Amino acid sequence: MAAGVRIPHATLTTFCSRVLEMCGLPEPDAALVAGSMVAADLRGVSSHGVARLGTYVKRVNSGLMEPRGRVTVVSETPSTVLVDGGNGFGQVAAAFAMSLLLDKARTTGIASAGIRNMNHYGMGAYFAMMALPHDMIGIAVSNAPPAMAPVGGATAMLGTNPITIAVPTATEPPLVLDMATSLVSRGKVRLAAKEGKKIPVGWGLDSSGSPTDDPVRVLNGGSLTPIAGPKGYGLALMIDVLSGVLTGSAFGTAIKAVDDLSGKSGTGSLLTAINVSAFMDPHEFRSRLDEMAQAIRQSPRATGVDRIYLPGEIEWECEKDRRKNGIPLSGAVVDDLNALGTSNGIDFEVA
Repeated sequence: MAAGVRIPHATLTTFCSRVLEMCGLPEPDAALVAGSMVAADLRGVSSHGVARLGTYVKRVNSGLMEPRGRVTVVSETPSTVLVDGGNGFGQVAAAFAMSLLLDKARTTGIASAGIRNMNHYGMGAYFAMMALPHDMIGIAVSNAPPAMAPVGGATAMLGTNPITIAVPTATEPPLVLDMATSLVSRGKVRLAAKEGKKIPVGWGLDSSGSPTDDPVRVLNGGSLTPIAGPKGYGLALMIDVLSGVLTGSAFGTAIKAVDDLSGKSGTGSLLTAINVSAFMDPHEFRSRLDEMAQAIRQSPRATGVDRIYLPGEIEWECEKDRRKNGIPLSGAVVDDLNALGTSNGIDFEVA
């Protein structure tokens, strides 16, 4: 398959699901994980898309991730639940936890779930956005393997520790903030390294603490740059408290990266659902949010700026295009998928 070809999202979903089933995932779980990866590619978040498939397969084959990990409820109250992910796919544990929260939040107004003993769950927006059809606000935070040094430090001690907030609207695209607490996610640097590309200076530092445009130097002993200096550092630390310390999961330097085959990941997460109806009529809320969005979009623009975007709007438009015209994949990702297909006896063909 030639690089640059746009592949229908259904073709990618089916292929990834079949590969995951060959690794031992039950069919529903394989479909969920595949769907979440393709959803990331649809939204242009390729660092968390199908490029991750090969790494997931390696972790399963190395015995570090349980394809049939049993997700269990450790403890719960009317508005909270603590879930153990069974060292399985993070997507499976997060979807399970979010479904519980939506039921709880219908009664309690706000509900939260801590998840421990899980693995990387991909694009956080996938789970925060599960709240949108229910007139709820979804929030997802997760810790991650060490990639950022604390301000003033020289060693990576904290992960990129992403935060996602998804908010329902009336006629506007939903507001979806999905961001790492580093200037960019580690996944984007990893993808640049896979594709042999340079990264912008300012994204990360090498092992000596000097800025570099080489993603390999950032990944091998270097560190990512936090957003807004001490503010990003502080936010990353607090997300690790909520995701790792509070849930009883791993935190700080104890978390393993998805491509680190020296041990189990130990990732933790905290998910929250806020029922809008506990505060006001959902129709009124969505209308007020539309009003806010339109006011921001129509506000005076800086010189040379053609358009003001709201959080999630670029991804929303990207998804519309890619659902219609297919998902573009780099040559490196195509090669990886071809190799996975060959090793599992599955054809990877453009439909």
